[in-house]
Amino acid sequence: MIIQKGTILIYRVFDVGGEILLSEAEKILSQSSPGFRLKLATDTRKAIIIKDSPLKADLGEDTLKLPGGEFKVSARARLWNYGAISITLELDIPAGCGWEELVKLAADIEASEKIEEMARRHNSNIKKKILPAIKNPAEWEVFEDYITYIIEKADGLDNPAEFIKKVDVAALIMAEDEECLSEESKAFITENAMQYAKTDLAVIDWNSALLIEPDGQRDVADVIEFSLTHLLEFRYYDEMLNRNLDYLYDTIEEKRESIVNIFRNYYADIAEDSSRKYMEFSEFLGRVENSLKTVGDPYLAIIFKASAHEFHFDDWQKSISRKMETLAQITQILHGEVNTRRSHWLEIIIIALIALELVPLLLDLLRYLR
Repeated sequence: MIIQKGTILIYRVFDVGGEILLSEAEKILSQSSPGFRLKLATDTRKAIIIKDSPLKADLGEDTLKLPGGEFKVSARARLWNYGAISITLELDIPAGCGWEELVKLAADIEASEKIEEMARRHNSNIKKKILPAIKNPAEWEVFEDYITYIIEKADGLDNPAEFIKKVDVAALIMAEDEECLSEESKAFITENAMQYAKTDLAVIDWNSALLIEPDGQRDVADVIEFSLTHLLEFRYYDEMLNRNLDYLYDTIEEKRESIVNIFRNYYADIAEDSSRKYMEFSEFLGRVENSLKTVGDPYLAIIFKASAHEFHFDDWQKSISRKMETLAQITQILHGEVNTRRSHWLEIIIIALIALELVPLLLDLLRYLR
């Protein structure tokens, strides 16, 4: 199976802060590089409506050295209003590339450290440019990675459903060029292949995706990228909750309460921060749930659901909700303990004040007895 035309999209998604003010970022980027919003055509397959469409910026070309040779790479960034920047490195599949060669190229890409270095450099550069437009900028080392293979022209591509039966799609998806995967592994990956028309096809997995697009459309790839940014936000909130819970547990163990903190609720700041984060997550969760509504075409909605399933959105959501409940319960318990101790000390103070009032009476009584 010889491939005449195709593209590889390598994604790296970073969290850079609480929010990106896209209008401000657009002004900044327009002064130094071409920046524009994601605007899709209005035909049926491109009916994606996003309330706050991401800002796109071209980052120029670079050269990627791999064991199989050097490849020209076009880099671009998309800035999402919820504080994420997705860097995409795009390279062409060499014309005349056989399927086994493509699998070997996929393995080289997976093993390359240059890609991460390149993506981090681009992310750092664009973050510095738009820093005034970022609310609560932060550095988080965790990032999401993904690869989408798009094939436009190849032998036997007139029938994509038959095409994927003749090639080892699982080997490409898993970037496995050494081991021969079992039939069960292959079937598990290809059994959920989706088609909009007889000429196209999409196979989406947790690590990468294969898209057959004879007309070169990128709307399915855009939906996958959209889903990937949501996955990063899930991971961020999960990590944030872990930090808050660990801090509360350490605080309890160290017994930091003192007389000073009896009158000032030591956990008030934690509770306030937790409430704010809870509101942020609730807003984010609502945005994820409404994402299906932002995709105006049923096929793209199916693609979004497939991506959400592969990225385990439900599991992340349940984990975060459980931790939010735990955090709220612990905070309430700590509030109760502090308020109880405060009440006890107030009672002691009242008793002491009463005792002070009685001191003059006792002195007068002693003088009288003398």
